[in-house]
Amino acid sequence: MTDKGIQTVIDHCNRPNKKTIIIPQPIGFNVDYGLVWTDIDHYNLGDVSPYKFYLIKDKSFKCIGAVLDMKTDLHWYITPKSRKKGFLTNALKDVILPHISKSRKEQRITINKNDIGKVNFEASLNTAKGAGFRFKTDIGDYVECIQKLAKHKKKSINTSFQGMDFERMGELRKKMNAIVGSLWHIQAELEMKLGQSNYTRYLIRTINELQNYRIYKMDDALHDFIEEKDKL
Repeated sequence: MTDKGIQTVIDHCNRPNKKTIIIPQPIGFNVDYGLVWTDIDHYNLGDVSPYKFYLIKDKSFKCIGAVLDMKTDLHWYITPKSRKKGFLTNALKDVILPHISKSRKEQRITINKNDIGKVNFEASLNTAKGAGFRFKTDIGDYVECIQKLAKHKKKSINTSFQGMDFERMGELRKKMNAIVGSLWHIQAELEMKLGQSNYTRYLIRTINELQNYRIYKMDDALHDFIEEKDKL
């Protein structure tokens, strides 16, 4: 994803649009972990899994930057007016790297001057140093950095589950109902035109399981959440 694409995600955080979906979870005072879908068109073949972002906010809770987690690399971007203020370096050290440390032992990043220009290249090098990365490969215009994450595992993450009301749960159930209906149509057409197979039988089992989750399991999840919250 390009800087322009990340700017689109930031813009959506501050002013939602229909082409982008972000499901965020606060994990620190000024950082949300978010699953992001952009330019949504589920009718196109291909990967429809979400991007994984860390969304950085200023003191007024306006989104001013984002870090795309690609597992083997991190792509960060801060809006021009919010640069050189420590937002990114502090977010990496205090929240993002500790959160990443829960799922991997090390983090690598690459910084390429040809991709981001001289000014951003120097700024990214300084950010990497400030966040604790060491340079593994330095070929002038291209630098590969690495950081062992063991030290970050000791830091606690203030994960916040915001919950939802029964009205929103009803909306999600309708979405699940539409998915179940679509799967029935697909299964029926495959079976009627190609005959029964392991695949069509598997689809039926999947549909039956989803119907169970649509009706009972979704309500159970919400009731369990409310009960646990009431105990606190």
